[in-house]
Amino acid sequence: MQEYSFDEVLEKRKTGSAKWDGLEQLFGSDQLIPMWVADMDVRPADSITKALTKRAASGHFGYSLFEDEAKSAIQQWFVKRYDQPVDPSMILYSSGVVPALAHSVLALTEEQDEIIIQTPVYPPFHHVVQANNRKLIENPLRLVDNRYEIDFLLLEQQMKTARMIILCNPHNPTGRVFSRSELEQIITLAKRHDVYVLSDEIHADLIFSGSTHHPILAFDYEQVVLVSAPSKTFNIPGLYASYLIVPNAETRGKIEQVQQAHFVHPNAFAATAIVAAYTDPDSERWLQELLLYLEANRDHAVHRIQSEMPRLTVIAPESTFLLWIDCHALPFDAPERADWLVEQAGLALTHGQPFGDTALAFERLNFGCPRSQLDEALNRLRVAYDKLVFTD
Repeated sequence: MQEYSFDEVLEKRKTGSAKWDGLEQLFGSDQLIPMWVADMDVRPADSITKALTKRAASGHFGYSLFEDEAKSAIQQWFVKRYDQPVDPSMILYSSGVVPALAHSVLALTEEQDEIIIQTPVYPPFHHVVQANNRKLIENPLRLVDNRYEIDFLLLEQQMKTARMIILCNPHNPTGRVFSRSELEQIITLAKRHDVYVLSDEIHADLIFSGSTHHPILAFDYEQVVLVSAPSKTFNIPGLYASYLIVPNAETRGKIEQVQQAHFVHPNAFAATAIVAAYTDPDSERWLQELLLYLEANRDHAVHRIQSEMPRLTVIAPESTFLLWIDCHALPFDAPERADWLVEQAGLALTHGQPFGDTALAFERLNFGCPRSQLDEALNRLRVAYDKLVFTD
């Protein structure tokens, strides 16, 4: 029996929502359906809201520690979800996954060191490398039979001179969940060439049927750093309740030094949210039903696009709530397509260009929303699509 309803349409305008209230500034119109930034239009689990409300009612908003209870909650979660033991001493707080990536880059590499990323990939991966004066090395994923695969021949050559590889697993925007075999090959190369493996696993809990997530901690290599958060899983990204798991004490110490230099401190609600998300049975039941809803949304969106807009090629994700759509067959270039989506389709999607040069023809659509919102967005896209004139 369904216990939670994800069909509820939430009014998020005038709440300070970047996704909704940022439309005018970012897309030039506030009349669009926002299907862009990666937060969901669903109500978080009541268990988390109740815990935060209780914390707020306490009136204690002084400087906060990253409490042992939160570290224990993370430890329990990894054992329960992945059968992966974690020593609480390995866990560091971070005010977001992207700051955790940036601080790890600063701590473990030097200026002009080569850092590998696997494009197309989440745009901040590019930024944390280039903005910190490291050399960006792209290892483009290959699209084979509508599925992205790793180019291991190229990766082996790149590993010879690289200092770090930043993984995105599950992968944003393609939705790939890398197999144990693929990750073993990456670790083998990293060991051979003494390369740090920094793994963003923020979407790890949002895995669809037929796929299995393997944490980077599961492999026999101490030069790994796992970065994650309950934020995507439980739709609480604005709380900045993130963490790093760093097995090697020396590596951990280097990252802590950078964090101290940048005054990283937990906010008053971060630990409360982590504990409620990872230990309350109601949170886990909520997640189980959310996964069923998201997978049904994915299948529904893929079917509609394939049947109603056949010139678009959609990459069905194995994880995340993000749909990666190949628009190369549309009769215009990327800037014209961006204008068309706003002016003709009334949609705000995430354009492919910031994900890398191989993504210029793509758009990313967020299907983490009520089915009615998803259908309205697809209806608008189909109407605009039907007006196009194709010359071939």
